[in-house]
Amino acid sequence: MLKQDQEFQCFLVDNEYSNLVDQQETFKKIDKQTDSQFCNFLKNKILNDKNKLEQLLIRINDQWNKNQIVELKREEIFTLIILMFLKLIYRQKQFGGFYIINMENLKRAQNQLCYQKMLCIENYIMLYYQNQDNVSKFSFDSDEKVIFKDQIIKFIKNTQNNEFQYQQDDDKSKQNINIDITNTRNEDQMNSTVVDFADEHIGGLTLDSYNCAQEEILMLIYPEALVSMIFIPPMQANEAVLITNIKKYSNYSGYEQSFRWKQSNNFINQFYNMLAIDAKPFSGSQMQFKKPNLDREMLKCYSGFSLALKYQPDQDISTGRWGCGIFGGNQYLKTIIQLICFAQAKYETNQSKAKLIINASSNEDLIKFGKNLQQFEPVLNLQNLKQLIKILYEFQFQNDYQFQKKIIDFLSSLMK
Repeated sequence: MLKQDQEFQCFLVDNEYSNLVDQQETFKKIDKQTDSQFCNFLKNKILNDKNKLEQLLIRINDQWNKNQIVELKREEIFTLIILMFLKLIYRQKQFGGFYIINMENLKRAQNQLCYQKMLCIENYIMLYYQNQDNVSKFSFDSDEKVIFKDQIIKFIKNTQNNEFQYQQDDDKSKQNINIDITNTRNEDQMNSTVVDFADEHIGGLTLDSYNCAQEEILMLIYPEALVSMIFIPPMQANEAVLITNIKKYSNYSGYEQSFRWKQSNNFINQFYNMLAIDAKPFSGSQMQFKKPNLDREMLKCYSGFSLALKYQPDQDISTGRWGCGIFGGNQYLKTIIQLICFAQAKYETNQSKAKLIINASSNEDLIKFGKNLQQFEPVLNLQNLKQLIKILYEFQFQNDYQFQKKIIDFLSSLMK
């Protein structure tokens, strides 16, 4: 095992688990709201065998380091989240404010954001407990029915070569891609692969007391993804992570300090994958238009989209303003990058029926740009998009209007 793998590994805390369960107000609350057996369930079914818990941590660490893939039953994920809730997992290495894997900050902080984050965690714990023995459809593209607690979630990493390379021009590269433009959010598209505008430290600052941007929100409403912080180390520029078959246990309103938990409807019949790709921070700088940075963003995005379509070729990818919030990315440039990478990924999967859904989240400028792009769907293909990005490498522009106009003019010329 490499030294960095050893440093990242998590271990079980030696403590009296039964006493910890009895001390938790959240668990007492769930106990009263359900069948008054929840605390006994935790003590007798989940936390009753320390050796089994230790072996679970060892297994996921070994699987990830050896194969870059971990398969966990929903019951195992629930167990890991209970361990995180009780501060029963620790890691020797620190990553600043990232990779917080216990929930003490949320339980102790006296602010509204932490209270709302905890409502998401509590809701997940209760819904899992109430539905664990139900038989339900396993995934959106399968009619197989499986006991809920035994359903499998996969965590998969894709590592690309360190250079983005296009496919050769041929008839397949002329096949157009389908795009949708919506006024909604990534996570509003059911039965899709939802793009997590991730930090390189997957999970971001979900369990801290002050932050709640897009990645943190996704981790809260899809809390099964939280366990990725236990075993997935920082992503490199050529890496992406796909988390499959997760459930949206909660809805929400707001953003950052205005974030508020809302109940999710019929979560058991909703199916999602989550794709974590971390954009490079630019803070609005023009450096993002330079070729090395464009190549880096395309490599990262392609690493993710190719993984998503390879795993489920017909599942739409639901994305939006990737890297355009606090990272300062240009939303029009990032849209073109995502179109190119989607076209490249579709080329490789062959006959994929998936669409790329650009969710503008009420950003009227992006909606208008997206609607303009839709007019050119007959010429939105890998071959033409490759030409477009070469033009954008060299194009010197003064503002967003000039940048958009260059794109629209190029596509218009292809329609003649």
